[in-house]
Amino acid sequence: MRRYFLFIFMYFCFGAVSGVSQTSFQVNNYLDSEQDVGNQNWDIAGDGSQRIFVANNNGLLVIGDEGTRRYNLPEETIFRSVAYINDRIFTGAFEEFGFWEEGDSGELQYHSLASQLENPDMNNDEIWKIVEYNDVIYFHSFGSVYAYNGEEVYRIETPGSIMFLHKAGGQVYTQLIQGGLYRLEDHTFVPVPGSDFLEDEEVKSIVELTGRNILIGTSSGLYTYNGQIFNEWEADRTEEVIQNQINKMVRTEDKIVVGTILNGLYIYDLDFNLLKNINTQNQLQNNTILSLEADSIDNLWVGMDRGLDYIDFNTPVHVYSYEMNDIGSVYSAELFNDELYIGTNQGIYWLKSDNSGSFNDITLIPDSQGQVWFIKEIDGVLYAGLNDGTFVIENKTLRKVGFENGGYNLKPYPEESRNILLQSTYNNLVVYQKSDSVWEQSNTLSGFQAPARFLEFDHLGNIWLGHTVRGIFQLQPNIQFDNIANVKNISQAEGLPLNNNRVFKLGNRIMTSVADTLYQWDAIDEQFVHFNELDQFFTESGVVKNIIPAGDQRYWVIKDAEILLLQVHFNSIRLLYRLLPDMYNFDFVEGYENVVQLTENLHLFCLDDGFAILDMEVARQSNIPVSQVQIQSVRATDYQENETILDPAEESSIELANQNNTVAFNWSTTQLTGIPAFFQYKLDGLDPGWSSWTEERHTEYLRLPAGSYTFSVRAIDLNGSLTETSSVAITIQKPWYQSPGAYILYLLMFASLGITVRLYLSRKRWKEHGRFMEERHTEMSRDREKAEKEIIKLKNEKLQSEIEHKSSQLASNTMAIMRKNNLLSTIKDELQLQKERLGDSFPDKSYNKLMKLIEGGVEDEHEWEIFEQLYNEAHGNFFKRLKETYPQLTPSDLRLCAYLRMNLSSKEIAPLLNISVRGVEERRYRLRKRLDLSTETNLTELIMTF
Repeated sequence: MRRYFLFIFMYFCFGAVSGVSQTSFQVNNYLDSEQDVGNQNWDIAGDGSQRIFVANNNGLLVIGDEGTRRYNLPEETIFRSVAYINDRIFTGAFEEFGFWEEGDSGELQYHSLASQLENPDMNNDEIWKIVEYNDVIYFHSFGSVYAYNGEEVYRIETPGSIMFLHKAGGQVYTQLIQGGLYRLEDHTFVPVPGSDFLEDEEVKSIVELTGRNILIGTSSGLYTYNGQIFNEWEADRTEEVIQNQINKMVRTEDKIVVGTILNGLYIYDLDFNLLKNINTQNQLQNNTILSLEADSIDNLWVGMDRGLDYIDFNTPVHVYSYEMNDIGSVYSAELFNDELYIGTNQGIYWLKSDNSGSFNDITLIPDSQGQVWFIKEIDGVLYAGLNDGTFVIENKTLRKVGFENGGYNLKPYPEESRNILLQSTYNNLVVYQKSDSVWEQSNTLSGFQAPARFLEFDHLGNIWLGHTVRGIFQLQPNIQFDNIANVKNISQAEGLPLNNNRVFKLGNRIMTSVADTLYQWDAIDEQFVHFNELDQFFTESGVVKNIIPAGDQRYWVIKDAEILLLQVHFNSIRLLYRLLPDMYNFDFVEGYENVVQLTENLHLFCLDDGFAILDMEVARQSNIPVSQVQIQSVRATDYQENETILDPAEESSIELANQNNTVAFNWSTTQLTGIPAFFQYKLDGLDPGWSSWTEERHTEYLRLPAGSYTFSVRAIDLNGSLTETSSVAITIQKPWYQSPGAYILYLLMFASLGITVRLYLSRKRWKEHGRFMEERHTEMSRDREKAEKEIIKLKNEKLQSEIEHKSSQLASNTMAIMRKNNLLSTIKDELQLQKERLGDSFPDKSYNKLMKLIEGGVEDEHEWEIFEQLYNEAHGNFFKRLKETYPQLTPSDLRLCAYLRMNLSSKEIAPLLNISVRGVEERRYRLRKRLDLSTETNLTELIMTF
């Protein structure tokens, strides 16, 4: 999984390394080239809590708990400035400025202020700075300054072309280009007396020092101003800072940060001591600083010419990797005379500590090249175990005191009367005795030869060794301490499920670890038994790789995914600190995990590419707010991928239908944006325990079985503290076939089955008795069926006869109508002929009366009613069925359909409708249109189907 943050840690402390107070910071490369954002970040603002706003080349970036969102103006111009004022996000771009507010949907909506100007022509102005002063918001460009008082937008007069606006010491300052400083008073820029010396410089940034004193950073100098007098700023390495071109400055509670164009950041304390120069050599993404913004706990956002970084001044850990010039894998270390000695696979290095507490100026000790297994101070003398022997380090040179190759360790034997040191090597066990205040090799113990990195002693004086290959051995030396009198190979017979070579000591307990279980040696039963007293402190499963003393009854317990600092006093165990290696992006040397206590508070972690130092005092005094985790939403999905989104804040217990059994959980944290957050989650009822630590803020469970579950999530902060657990209960309902109703149905089905079986048996008993009756009934039924068939036949014949009779009547009626209509038509034609011949001799009144009588006889509705009745009797409610299928048909259409159903030709239909044959064809055409018939469909065949 791709990591969202790249954590690079920088650490420094005030005073000596062993001092009480430490200050540290961590650089997080927040935005990288893989993300869809621009390289340059011109301005930064924050809302004091969860959101950061960045004026980026590609838009306005809103960085918060849910990731990074980008907003653009319609013209997609570059954002040059941003400010968070009175719950609004004000932005400035080319010929545009305004503010953003959150809409009902949660999305930011833009409101232009530039469009409200009386003269909206901005003459190529680009808004580079936004400040608020006396309830008025000012937008600065090099040509103009615009003001917004909450109601109206207007220009204010300037003394000419001006540089940036700077708010410091409760005042707003600017500089006239090639001129002095001006102060804003009542919407007017007033010159600052005595500032004319700045006319050959460019004022880049102004910050408040103490009281009304301000610090002015220019293109060629740093000056202080107390309201009356300007002075050059006297601080460490100011010439270097000026040469690297000052561009931005910011003041936090206890620091002054100067950002340059050429060499990153210079961090000063309030006494003007340079604490650290952070640049690309210690993993700032870019040396050109464009913007700086301090958050609510004085951590720092840094916008650069390429990238955005977050600097956390509260982390207790500093990882020395990049600045160590590849010193290799670190196996051991020791702080000796305020100098740090590091043993690696390349040799022994030493580093000086500067006045800030940082270690630098790394130097390889001559003739130390090769594998170094340990470095340790014993009785004021520094010893080192190398591949070719054991040496004393004196004045950065080596003097051999042990001649066996590969001295893994050097430990005092617990019997005070012996006054010896013992060492395991590539081959022999070596005894050391003191000579002239230096421990030197005395003799070897015969009777056992094997490479053994782990060496411990129990309270009885037994020697415990972890053989590189063959496992754990318990050795008993003789009284003369020159021979091993007894050798015991610890195996499965002594309670270990697997062969193992790790031996630790926790208090007076001899310990080992197999899989994710710790074992303690029981000297009475001579068995390794489970030791579960530490289980309550672990948040991750896995093998315990090492247990290392850390002074004052404290012990480091190392696993792959977590490291614990515990205090063990008799049977009382207390957790002092928890650390996740992923939080700091470092890895131990595989198989050689080691932590070295340098001082009471400083602990060094040996890494495969350098080392890290933890300051417990910083951890105890951290001002990082205690964060909380909240489950934001529960998303349930069914097999058709339909989603239901629920808010746990509104429902204490969520019930889901059985088909909505793919469930996703989303959560958030109140931890400040920029500080890495790691989470663990579990689903009680399914998961056996907590998940591994992850930066993901969501998880999904596929096809959960029916039942009740509780989802829980928690987080860990940089101080190793676990947050309170946030939980939500959900219930996946049972499927319908497991519901109470279904069980009742099953009961009824079983009861029915029982009744059916009983009936079956009863019927079987009566089967023989009923066979005779069945045969008799069969015979009777056969006779009855025969009689019924005869009756049905007679009925059918009667019905057929009736249909034929009705059809005959219908045909006769139709023919009668046709003859009548033909006769009336003939009479009508003759009458018209007579009218034409006689003219006025044939009175119109008589002629019209006769014509009306003839037409009434042709269109006799009574005849049609009789025809319709006969037609329905012969053809089974033909008109009703036709009308139900085609309700758009008219009465004349129905008549035409009836005649077509009788298979009459157009010539035969014409007299029945009292129209011409052509009129019949036209009606047939209109009928096809009403029925929406294609040319391929036969109209008559269609009507015949009804």
